[in-house]
Amino acid sequence: MNNKKDLASAMNTIRHRTSLTQLLTHPLQAAMPALMPQAPAAQPRKLPAALVERLLEQEGQRGLRHLDLPCATFNAPQPAAHRAATFSYPLHIDRASIDALPAACGVYILRGVDDEALYVGRSVNLRSRVLAHLHSHEEQYLIGRTRRIECRRTAGELGAALLENCLLHDLRPSHNKKPRTRRGLFTLRLSPAGQPWVAQVDERHFSRAENLFGIYTSERAAREALNKLVERHGLCSIVTGLEQADGIGMACFGRQIRRCRGACTGEQSHEQHQHRLMQALEDLRILPWPYAGPMGLVEQGDGWQQLHVIDHWRYLGSLDRDHRQLIRRPAASLKGFDLESYKLVIQPYLLGQLELRPLPGLPLAQS
Repeated sequence: MNNKKDLASAMNTIRHRTSLTQLLTHPLQAAMPALMPQAPAAQPRKLPAALVERLLEQEGQRGLRHLDLPCATFNAPQPAAHRAATFSYPLHIDRASIDALPAACGVYILRGVDDEALYVGRSVNLRSRVLAHLHSHEEQYLIGRTRRIECRRTAGELGAALLENCLLHDLRPSHNKKPRTRRGLFTLRLSPAGQPWVAQVDERHFSRAENLFGIYTSERAAREALNKLVERHGLCSIVTGLEQADGIGMACFGRQIRRCRGACTGEQSHEQHQHRLMQALEDLRILPWPYAGPMGLVEQGDGWQQLHVIDHWRYLGSLDRDHRQLIRRPAASLKGFDLESYKLVIQPYLLGQLELRPLPGLPLAQS
C-alpha cells in the first residue's frame, strides 16, 4: 500500500473490512493477515499510523464511537476481584439493614415500599447470600424495588426451612414462585376387600387418621403412583382392582409379560399377595400425630438454641432467648394440612434424629 487511495481501496473491500473494536480485542497475530494479506502470518508487523487513523475515521463514520475519545476507553471484561473492589452498596437500600446481616444460618426478607414483602429466602450464610443478590445483574429489578433487608436467624437448616415455608404462606411475597392452589389432597386407602383405592380426604384428617398411604395433590397423581407401585413390586393388577378380569383364572397383563407373580392365575396365594402389597404400602404410610398436644423440636448450632413448636405436623413458630412467646399466625395459614412441614420433619423423626420436648401451657403472644 503505497498511497492513501490504495489504503482506502483495501479497507473498503469486504475481505479486508474490520472494526477497530475487533482489531483491539483480538491478538495482533490474528488481525494482521486480514488487514495485510501480503504479510506472512508468521511475521506480524506493527500497524502503520496511517492505517490506525483510517480505522478511527471509519469507526467515527459508522457512529460506533466518538473521535474525541481515546482508544483506552474501550470496555473490557473486568475480573471478579475488580468488580468486588469497585462495588458500591445501593443507596436506596437501608445500609444499616445490610450491615446487620450475620454470617449465620437463617431467613431473609427483601422488603420494598411500605414494607411490602418482595422476596423470602434462606441460607446457611445470610450475609453472603444477600450480598450475592446485590451483585447479581439478573436481579437488578428486584434489588431496585428493595428498600430494606430483614433477617431472622435460626439455629440450623431445619429451622430455616420451616421458617421460610411459614413466611411464604403468611407473607405471599410477590417475587417468589407462587404455590399452586390445590383443590384438595388425595391418598391411597384399603377397601374392606383389601384393594387399594384413591380417596380424597379432608385435610384436617391427615394428621389424625390411620391407614392412609401417600399424599398427592391430584387424583391423577395418586392413580399414577398406584400403577407404579404395582409395577415396581410385581403385584397383580387384577387383584389390586386396576384391571378387570375376563374370566376366572385369567392372567392379567402383567402376568403375560412376566411382571406379575401369578396371584391372578393361582400361582401365588391371596395371603402372600396381600402381604407383599402391605409391605409396598408401608413406605407410603402417613404417620398420625402421635402426641396429645404441641411439641418442641430442639435445634442447636453456633451457640444458638431454638425450640421449634410443632403441632399435628404444622410449624407454629420458634422459641429462643430473644423470643419467649409465639406470635399468632394468620388464620388462613393454619387451614388444612401443612404438607411442606410434614415432609421436612417426618424423615428425621422416623430416623430418631429429633429431640422433642412437651410444651404444657405454651405461651402465645398477641398478634
